[in-house]
Amino acid sequence: MDMSNKKGMKRRKLTTRQITAMGLTLALLILLSFIPSINIGNLVQIGFGFVGTAFAGALFGPWYGAILAIANDLITYFMNGTGFFFPGFTLTAGLAAWIYGTVLWRRPKNWRTILIAVTLTTFICNLGLNSLWVRIMYDRAWMAFLPMRFYKNLVSLPLNTIVLTIIFNLEPIKRIIKQFEL
Repeated sequence: MDMSNKKGMKRRKLTTRQITAMGLTLALLILLSFIPSINIGNLVQIGFGFVGTAFAGALFGPWYGAILAIANDLITYFMNGTGFFFPGFTLTAGLAAWIYGTVLWRRPKNWRTILIAVTLTTFICNLGLNSLWVRIMYDRAWMAFLPMRFYKNLVSLPLNTIVLTIIFNLEPIKRIIKQFEL
């Protein structure tokens, strides 16, 4: 695969090692997708998929992270075989990884940058787009589900920030990022 940039940067090809790391990261994303979420009613879920999405974005950058998140969303949908496919959630998964990649890729993974990434993802993806997709899918009035989603995200924002701060500051994770970061 060619990695090109319009701003005159040197074109690079992905190495076999980087492609393998992407495959392993996709496997991690798929595994994290199967960790049961805590469901609060039909419309609110608290899960751990954000960890893999943030890791993919931080490790491979916004574009490759988005590709991995989209691939994960499609693969896990077909592996589950339940429910119906709604492409809006696939778009949101890619955008979340893109946001994490934009904020965290090749930058310090301290609590401030992680808080920025989690806040943007929470408001744009979780409260914004995912609420729109729920509205379209279930044809419910905004006020029927938005307060519950708001409070869930109000709780998950600091928790997700703390979890990612701890994970990104573990020495093995730091080594992996240093070794495979594109």
